Amino acid sequence: MLSDEQGAEIRAYRHRVRRDGCWGGCFEVSCFIERHFGWRRRDGVYQLADGTPVFKHAWNETVDGGILDGTADQFAQGEDIACHAAGSAALRRYRDRYSQAHNPQRTAWLSGQPYLGLPDRAFWQQRYEARRLGPGWWLDDNADYLRWLLNGARLYPTFAAKVDEYRSLGYGL
Repeated sequence: MLSDEQGAEIRAYRHRVRRDGCWGGCFEVSCFIERHFGWRRRDGVYQLADGTPVFKHAWNETVDGGILDGTADQFAQGEDIACHAAGSAALRRYRDRYSQAHNPQRTAWLSGQPYLGLPDRAFWQQRYEARRLGPGWWLDDNADYLRWLLNGARLYPTFAAKVDEYRSLGYGL
């Protein structure tokens, strides 16, 4: 699905946009992939297998219906650039946006997607207010995420600002 040369181009561009001030860079990297390789950019939410929304996200859809995620490294789940073939169970982690008005119980094209019963924004607001959005909150063990974040803080000003934000909120790093 992805050649070594294409992977190197994506990583180089990802590094550049992060160095220039992007957080994860998913939107910029997915636009780059669409323009350079022709795979359609998609916007939505990266979620856990149970439907818990992790982040607003952007990725690319391959011609066979698979997914190419040029910034999968930011989820600290063992992937750098994720390539998921059509029919892969991992595709359920990538879903188009939906709100309370457009959820799987009311919108046919979302049928079969796990749904927590409230809009993503409300979910994130509740978690934020309960101080449950710390570094790597979606992981059972956030050690890899912390290594990724702290290494990134040495390279990218936006990552350093995120580390400072976490510290100001009382999360130990």
